[in-house]
Amino acid sequence: MFTAITWNPDPIIIEFGGFALRWYSMLFATGFIIGFFILRQQFQKEDVSMEVLDKMLLYSVVGTILGARIGNCLFYDFAYFSKHPLEILLPFKFSPQFEFTGYRGLASHGAMLGLLLAYWLLSRKTGKSILWFLDKGALVAGLCLASIRMGNFMNSEIVGAPTDLPWAFIFPKVDDIARHPVQLYGFVVYLSLFFFTLAYHKKVFGKVKDGHVFAVFLFLLGILRFCMEFIKKHYVFDPDSIINMAQLLSLPMILIGAILAWNTRNKTLDS
Repeated sequence: MFTAITWNPDPIIIEFGGFALRWYSMLFATGFIIGFFILRQQFQKEDVSMEVLDKMLLYSVVGTILGARIGNCLFYDFAYFSKHPLEILLPFKFSPQFEFTGYRGLASHGAMLGLLLAYWLLSRKTGKSILWFLDKGALVAGLCLASIRMGNFMNSEIVGAPTDLPWAFIFPKVDDIARHPVQLYGFVVYLSLFFFTLAYHKKVFGKVKDGHVFAVFLFLLGILRFCMEFIKKHYVFDPDSIINMAQLLSLPMILIGAILAWNTRNKTLDS
């Protein structure tokens, strides 16, 4: 007899005073912290100043959070936020009543756009190309995405489509329907992408142009995101639509990644 796993954890780890430490926040930060130490080894290998790495961490965090927040508001709930623009950047809402919400809506495609802008600004300050920074960011992006998906799992958010598979989960905060645990799928997929990117970078280091590792990562990420959306609950467009907003936004990632990967595949092409 089919029995789904009921998953209803408290998203708050500990609460004291007016402060609450949440699983999502802790896992989000953990991905960046581990990524920092991984990049430190790479920066040392390339004899790049740790000051550049410190700046990259700051720009990455700010670019990710702002880009993800703004992207979520514009791509997925423009009708509401166009009437409540202050709520895009403020961690509370005014309607129908004042409520502290934190930043509940973050979109990964928006985060990518935020990082592009952040690394462009960083390249102007440091003299290194934006493609060089994108390569470094790609090395740890899979790890950060995996940690975020685990945070989504602890929050019972971004749930999957209904299923009767033996590993289905019921998320009582959402409904009583057995669903695909797409957060766990994402965790495994992104963690695998992280290890692949590290191995691929090691294989091609010094043989390809700046931007190649990022391009390959972007191409694969776009394909993975597009495919995984088929087993997610539809949040955007009509439930009967062929593709949703996340898939639509993934198509440029696939195209740009493929073109850039081809153009940067050989470091000696323009020498």
